[in-house]
Amino acid sequence: MTAMENDVLDGGRPTADPRPLAVAAQALIAAQTVAQSVSSARYASVSVALFVAAVVVFLCWFRRCRLNAEVFAPGTHRYAPGFAVGGWFIPVAMWWIPRRTALDIWRASGPAGGEWLINAWWVAWLAKAVGTATAHQFASRPGGSFLYDQVTGVVVGVLAILVIGRVTARQHAGDHES
Repeated sequence: MTAMENDVLDGGRPTADPRPLAVAAQALIAAQTVAQSVSSARYASVSVALFVAAVVVFLCWFRRCRLNAEVFAPGTHRYAPGFAVGGWFIPVAMWWIPRRTALDIWRASGPAGGEWLINAWWVAWLAKAVGTATAHQFASRPGGSFLYDQVTGVVVGVLAILVIGRVTARQHAGDHES
């Protein structure tokens, strides 16, 4: 019996509710976004710890939603469930696998439409990741990229919280369909 089969009851419905992980991920992302925006050196270690915790909980939530999505729409996903976590760590492919996985989860979890939120979150995430890396290289003065980091960090944080909330709501609604 596979791990996914262990997570499924008779009738093909997921047994693992993503809501507890969603609440934890949203809280950690919000706290990390605020801590990052404070800009005080004494909060840097707190921000890093919150970031690591947020990443771990987010990836647990993302994996749970991917496993649930397989139950909702078997065989319709572009990548195997392991890519829900592994896709974030594959050089080069990390720039598109997580987005495609998120879109597959979205589509499997509810009615068509609304993908704009996944796309907005992904564009913001890319802008933060690429922009921060290049801004540090080309900043004309020390700390010149700090405002960019803060603004994009807040945008990505807010959009991630919205994505988590909407995907979780879609999955919860799908879990109760007959």
